[in-house]
Amino acid sequence: MIEQNQAQIYKSDLRGLIISDGNNCLSTFNFGTYYNDFRKPFGVLEVLNEEILLPQHHSRTVVKADIEVIILPLFGGIEYKDNLGNDDFIRVEQIRCFSAQKGMLFELFNPYKEENVSYLQIWISSQKQDLNNNFKQFDFDLNQKNQLISLFKIGDVFGFIGDFEGRKEGFYQLKNKLNGIFIFVISGAFEIDNRLLESKDGLHLLKTDSLEWEALSENALFLLLEIPLDKDLNYE
Repeated sequence: MIEQNQAQIYKSDLRGLIISDGNNCLSTFNFGTYYNDFRKPFGVLEVLNEEILLPQHHSRTVVKADIEVIILPLFGGIEYKDNLGNDDFIRVEQIRCFSAQKGMLFELFNPYKEENVSYLQIWISSQKQDLNNNFKQFDFDLNQKNQLISLFKIGDVFGFIGDFEGRKEGFYQLKNKLNGIFIFVISGAFEIDNRLLESKDGLHLLKTDSLEWEALSENALFLLLEIPLDKDLNYE
């Protein structure tokens, strides 16, 4: 089991910033050239990046270890393609989840001529043996206010998104009490477990079996991830 504080806030202004040609990457955890002793992966949650692509620019990734990848557009839409022959467009209120084997190459491209696009890229360490062509892409509806919407389930990893009106409250009961919780606020502000979180802040919680929150602004949007803490766990 990992040794971490029972609760830790990841402030948005302390994220790592990697700037390359046409691509700005803001990393909640250690990534690329960014390293901080307090920003290590949370259990099997390896990467949680906010990426901004300038018009007509792309981000290219060569996978260095077997991982599960989640792409979640926040603004605009992006074109996805990889060296396995997959080629799709992902827009806001869509999510793409896929298993990536070491050596796989995938590219995300901003097709717009004048607008930036932004998206979240999440990596979960994988114990699966057969990762070939395991792709899922589907729509979800953020008009379902004041409730959690299920985004994905990868083994014992559960992902949800919720859009809450001001002063609306919510509650979550963990599926597995041995798991931890990671919250990432996409926009707005919340009071979560008596802690103030604002846009692009993160929070991890350990040794809890439930969670309560209250939205402090209109259209407050956040991700809730239930995460296994033991990276050696085989969760096919």
